Amino acid sequence: MFAPLPRALVVLTILLLPAAASAQRPAAQGVAAQPKAGQALRVVARVNDDAITDFDLAQRVMFAIRTSGLQDSPDLRQRMAPQMLRQMIDERLQVQNAKQLGVKPSAAEVAGRYAEIERAAGLGQGQFKQYLQSVGISPDIATQQIEAQIAWSKIIRRKVRSQVDVSEAEVDDAMNRMRANVGKTETRVAEIFVPVDRADGVDEGKRSADRIMEQLRRGAPFAAVAQQFSQGASAASGGDLGWVLPGALDPSLDAVIERTQPRTFSEPVRSVSGWHILYVVDRRPFAAARPDDVKLNLVQMTLALPPNATPEETSRATAEAQKALGGVRSCSDLHVQARQVKGSTSGDLNGVRVGDLAGNPQMYEQLPRLPIGGTAGPFRVAEGLQVVALCGKAGGDGLPTREAIQQQLLIQKLDSAGRRYMRDLRRQATVDIKS
Repeated sequence: MFAPLPRALVVLTILLLPAAASAQRPAAQGVAAQPKAGQALRVVARVNDDAITDFDLAQRVMFAIRTSGLQDSPDLRQRMAPQMLRQMIDERLQVQNAKQLGVKPSAAEVAGRYAEIERAAGLGQGQFKQYLQSVGISPDIATQQIEAQIAWSKIIRRKVRSQVDVSEAEVDDAMNRMRANVGKTETRVAEIFVPVDRADGVDEGKRSADRIMEQLRRGAPFAAVAQQFSQGASAASGGDLGWVLPGALDPSLDAVIERTQPRTFSEPVRSVSGWHILYVVDRRPFAAARPDDVKLNLVQMTLALPPNATPEETSRATAEAQKALGGVRSCSDLHVQARQVKGSTSGDLNGVRVGDLAGNPQMYEQLPRLPIGGTAGPFRVAEGLQVVALCGKAGGDGLPTREAIQQQLLIQKLDSAGRRYMRDLRRQATVDIKS
């Protein structure tokens, strides 16, 4: 069975999978699929003047199967094809619209995104595409998704962001609801969302949700499936909606969350916007103060170290990092040490939310407990070894900041406005799906 793709794809908001080790050494065997010489490609859909072939669709289906941890079978490919085709159509519309607006993704931007993936996964230049080829997937499939994601983010900034605003009154209302809910039970929830943009699409959306449910029942990881198939704003984080209080979501969803046990998922449930599959991660009493909302001001020094460093190289770098820590009495000292250690860099990081450090368990545990001026490390990161000094902290003694609440409300509104814009693109387009 093929190994899953690397964790780095989370950078792209394509997917997040539990294993990355296999991606650090691309397989020597395996060649990306290509149309056979002389093979006639059948057009399965036309999106305005852009054709999608049966080969394109087959590759996209295989990409989704490999990256979601699903058990491959001819039946699964056949059942997934309609959903993958709809996603490909939307992506073509996004790229076309970006071109019309003059914000089409550039080759440099796509290359930069590939570089981000490789840095995050500890891969060398070009190794990500080599990995895709090793599991029989054309890199063009990933490139198409990358282009669509870049295009969509540009469209949101150009056409949608200016139409969305969060008023002070809305922030006040949200804070008042949080105060009123202190002591109640809140639930950590993830979702897979299948939108319904028109009245005659309800049954089609339900069929898509049922196909996803079947894969979840077979043991497919919820987060990976969410990132590949969910069309909600939370897809990039594995569908994670965070901690949700009663009354925060659509009443139909609240009722399902209340009766769903932790670490289980619901049947598809209908809301005014589409179909939702909800996964209850955990429950806890709601308290105003949240340690994860504390914000830290940090200085970091990074010693470059390649992902494939030998034990001896790692040991030497660790010794240098520990020596540098010995000379630090204040945050500014770390900048001084960085200038004295060959191959090291330093920088300031202000307003880092503690919860955002959860991806590095050691940092998450150690940094919030430091006294002001204290240091910790070295920590292994993608770029090498890192030592950190704590320069200040704020928050954590009450409700989330107004800024944090405003940002959350803005994301929700942008998601809704983005769906409306996408629906308009579909309505204005000429889409011919071949039978």
